[in-house]
Amino acid sequence: MSPRTRRTLWLIMAAGIIARVTTWWFKGGFHYPDEIFQQVEPAQYLRTGVATLPWEFVRGVRSWVLPGVYAALFEVLSWMGVTGLAAFRVVTLQNAVLSIIMVPAGYRMGAALWGRDDPDAERAGLSVAFFTAFLPALVYYTPHTLNGTPCMVALAWGYAHWLEARRSKIASSRSLLLSGLFFGIAGALRFTCGLHMLVPIIDLLLRYRSQALRALVAGAALPVLIVGGVDMLTWGWPFHSTVEHLRYNFFEGGASDHGTSPWFYYLAESLWARLGPLAPLTLWVLLGGLRRTWLVALAVLVPTLALSALPHKEDRFLMYNWPLLAAAAGIGWLLIARWLRARLPSFGSVTAAALAAAVLASNLQGTLELPWTMRRGMFQAQAFVGEQDDATGLLFHDRAHMNGGYLVFDRTIPQASFNPRLVANPLFNYAALQAKGNDAQRLLRTGWVEVSILDEIAVLKRPPWRPRSSAAMSRTQR
Repeated sequence: MSPRTRRTLWLIMAAGIIARVTTWWFKGGFHYPDEIFQQVEPAQYLRTGVATLPWEFVRGVRSWVLPGVYAALFEVLSWMGVTGLAAFRVVTLQNAVLSIIMVPAGYRMGAALWGRDDPDAERAGLSVAFFTAFLPALVYYTPHTLNGTPCMVALAWGYAHWLEARRSKIASSRSLLLSGLFFGIAGALRFTCGLHMLVPIIDLLLRYRSQALRALVAGAALPVLIVGGVDMLTWGWPFHSTVEHLRYNFFEGGASDHGTSPWFYYLAESLWARLGPLAPLTLWVLLGGLRRTWLVALAVLVPTLALSALPHKEDRFLMYNWPLLAAAAGIGWLLIARWLRARLPSFGSVTAAALAAAVLASNLQGTLELPWTMRRGMFQAQAFVGEQDDATGLLFHDRAHMNGGYLVFDRTIPQASFNPRLVANPLFNYAALQAKGNDAQRLLRTGWVEVSILDEIAVLKRPPWRPRSSAAMSRTQR
């Protein structure tokens, strides 16, 4: 890498951090409740013993590895006086900023796809690094505590070392070993990521046979054994969470209980709709470098079709495709840019820049359809009530897992889903309800006082209890 290319890559990374921090700033709440109740709420339990643990941590469907990491982070933050919603925001900011290490992985993917001996390899690397830094659908998932976020980062580096390994006629033990390590990290954190590394692993095994097998297994051994060991300590059996996850979701069909979608959902919604209103233009860019990126396209297509066969579908299950799509976009755009500059010497560079901007703007429009501030008001309401010295209990709108849990509440007093029967219990002296909902209006009519409005959530306070006067009691007796 030349000094000029290195400086450019650093500039792309700096700008990519700004894009991630900006995304973090405008986001709030969660993308999906799992990032609270299967990650940071169990972390709160490890720290304080007070939390709402979901059924997955009763049956043993989830590993305690990531909650353990988050528990350590929250503990350190608590030493500095940062707790509750503020701590959660700090951790999501950390995840967003650390995801910038995907950009150099993107550079290496681009250079490997182009061919390191080609004089334009560094430009190809920078092109892919650029799309990795700024592709909105990729950046969207970075400020989250979903277990898929670190998996996506690990997969990006696994893809980079895979593409570098396959470029050599003689197998590079280092590249194979590192491929195994990063694929192992991704698979250990979320074993269904195995579908997204299926094409790379098969490709390496076909090319290098037993040498690839030994290196991949050796590389993956440490992260996989860590998860197996933690399961042994917490659930009493190695890989208990993996076995139970398979049993519940695939053999018992439990995933379908959480909703089903038609087979074409991923193709139509998670991919085409995310590309935005200029999806045909973006598809042209993606296919523009297909002769060089056909294997990357296959690595996207195989897991997409495999997951499409399952009834339960969510956008986040395909978040791992975006590093590969950024690579395909970077190579396709560079080839189209070269063609434009050759045929339009005066306007080719400007047209190519406009094309890249159009692709990113269209993807941003598609990404804006995802939930950016789901339950943000509820998170803020829980944090607000948690800060009130007189709070003794909170009733909140919606189901028990559709909020920030005890981590965001940051108190050890009861909180529960709103129920008219619980209103009679004076222990619950605060409520966080839909401002225009019937429940909030009923409480206001009975004397509850609105003390704050946070997004669409009204925070209500029970009126202080006053003993009835003797005159009032006398009238009642008469």
